[in-house]
Amino acid sequence: MKKIWTRFWDFIDPGRKGPWCWQYGWKGILFIGLGTYFLYQWYVGPRHCPFAGLLWLMTIGIHEAGHPIFRFLFLGNFKMTIWGGTLMEVGVPLLCFFSFLHRGKEIQADVCLLLLSISFYSVGHYTGCSLDPVISLLNAGPETLPDWDYMHKWLGTEGYEWHMRHAFYWLSAFTAALGSFLFIKHFWKWNDPNNSKKYTDQDDGYGFFNKQY
Repeated sequence: MKKIWTRFWDFIDPGRKGPWCWQYGWKGILFIGLGTYFLYQWYVGPRHCPFAGLLWLMTIGIHEAGHPIFRFLFLGNFKMTIWGGTLMEVGVPLLCFFSFLHRGKEIQADVCLLLLSISFYSVGHYTGCSLDPVISLLNAGPETLPDWDYMHKWLGTEGYEWHMRHAFYWLSAFTAALGSFLFIKHFWKWNDPNNSKKYTDQDDGYGFFNKQY
């Protein structure tokens, strides 16, 4: 069983460069904790920057593409067509994250975490769309219902729209704080301002950034 588990991680993260391999220390944990809290407050606060409400525009194209793609893949199945938008919106940055980790490109993987946080924010926005007096839908007719009107029924989460929305907001804030921390640390080490180590394509910082398991 241990051998199978090791092979799994060898495939997912052969260089052991993922966020689960970083030695954070108390400063890293404090940075991520405070970053998560203040980002969440920024998302939901009455004086948050308008940019927070526009984050979904960065992933809505992937979301909309997911509907026809899943309709084609699942032969017109209505439920999977509806699910396709959200699954694509979250799945694309997540797949890119693991793809870069598999190739040992941790800085690019960090950027994918930031994109994933935007996707989580977007999903959270539409998860609680019934809470908003006005909701914008793309490619929608007068009788079109939001995806989550169906998905809440399928998941049995009707009545918990507020909780679902804010759970995704917290997840978005955490992912953004984690991705920012890792990106700063990796980028700083990669530039190596003190020239104490030489970063090469051959080792790709394997021993420099993380302790080998």
